[in-house]
Amino acid sequence: MRLWLTLLPVVLLAACARPADEDRIRQHLDAMIDALADQNARAFMAPLADDFSADTWNLDRRGARLLLNREMRAHQRIRVRLFDIRIDLVQEDRATASFQAVLTGGSGLIPEQGSWYRVATGWRRQGSDWELITASWERVAGR
Repeated sequence: MRLWLTLLPVVLLAACARPADEDRIRQHLDAMIDALADQNARAFMAPLADDFSADTWNLDRRGARLLLNREMRAHQRIRVRLFDIRIDLVQEDRATASFQAVLTGGSGLIPEQGSWYRVATGWRRQGSDWELITASWERVAGR
């Protein structure tokens, strides 16, 4: 009984603690993937900072939203799988996340298009959360 009373505060504090920074960034990535599958542009864009920039096509936040809306109209189903996710804390308020992404799109059960990308992202702590500030991608395979 005494051991339980000693451990109880530790267990309660651990339950209330915010997720590790890496976990929180991974949660944002997972939510963005789910938003694509649900055709929910607003939810996909939620983690993007107001000053977001994508080097690949020189996109700002507005340009990224327009591209996303175009792709969602062109493909009834969009699916993404991430591989080799690596999240590194660069500073206390900065992080990078790099990964491989396989994107497929189409209107039926079998994808009509698919591509494999190498992606690098930059994240900034905003208060107790993280926001996506940069992204770049390179097509590895597919069309």
